[in-house]
Amino acid sequence: MNTGIIASRYATALLKLVDENGSGEIVVAQARMILDALASSSELRRAVTDPLKTSVILSKAKDLDIAPEMRRFLEILARNGRLGDIALALKSFEDQYYQSRGIIRGTLVLPSEPDGDSSALEARIKTLIEEKTGMTLLLSTVVDPSIIGGFVLEVEDKLLDASVSRQLEIIRRQFVEKNRRIV
Repeated sequence: MNTGIIASRYATALLKLVDENGSGEIVVAQARMILDALASSSELRRAVTDPLKTSVILSKAKDLDIAPEMRRFLEILARNGRLGDIALALKSFEDQYYQSRGIIRGTLVLPSEPDGDSSALEARIKTLIEEKTGMTLLLSTVVDPSIIGGFVLEVEDKLLDASVSRQLEIIRRQFVEKNRRIV
């Protein structure tokens, strides 16, 4: 069976559980924390795929202050030998949770720390997207000086690259292509 389908089923079960108990905000925040930890630690990623280390992970989880629903979810994944799919399951849960509440997520990449103009840009983008989709936009802002100027907006699976670095890359490609024909 497809791993993505399995992860989605576990995520759906967790979503139903948190909807019944009303602990969705807490569990989605803990899911994000676990996903961030997995993304930043290759040792942790290897540990969740090692059946011998599963019991160690579960004992550590008991010591942490995590919601009972999340603890139960981790135990079920481990018992069924699916702890290696935790990242997919938690990502799927996070997506399903936000979708069920009419929330879409986006990232705005700026070349420098937000100032007055950037804050106005954020507000305009947020308003525009919310009007077009009818959903609430949860927008996070990231600073990346390599884009030089402009912005990059990613909402769900859509990307709008209005950065200076992208425009320079387009000009460079056009220049190279044009000069190839001349030679």
